[in-house]
Amino acid sequence: MLAALRREGDPYALTAGQLSQRMLVTTGAVTKRVDRLIARGLVSRAVFESDARGRVVALTPAGMTLIDRLIEEHLANEARILRGLTDSDRAALERLLARLTRAVGA
Repeated sequence: MLAALRREGDPYALTAGQLSQRMLVTTGAVTKRVDRLIARGLVSRAVFESDARGRVVALTPAGMTLIDRLIEEHLANEARILRGLTDSDRAALERLLARLTRAVGA
């Protein structure tokens, strides 16, 4: 959820329905996760500006700090994993992953 919010860009906020679509989970699952993240101070829930009945979930500064650190760790881990591959291996992997992405998208 933190990554989904971070990818949105400023103001790093989405509705529960939007989060549900991006995370491929039910809105009920989103609500439970939001409640846990609010308790940890990583996201906030606020009234949607254009519709007082709606709510948006947004990253807090603590949530932004955490997700940025986790993204750095993730990228460093990917670099470690790929370090053992030659340039030719990496090019082949890139071609195969592109083919797989097209197949899944079709």
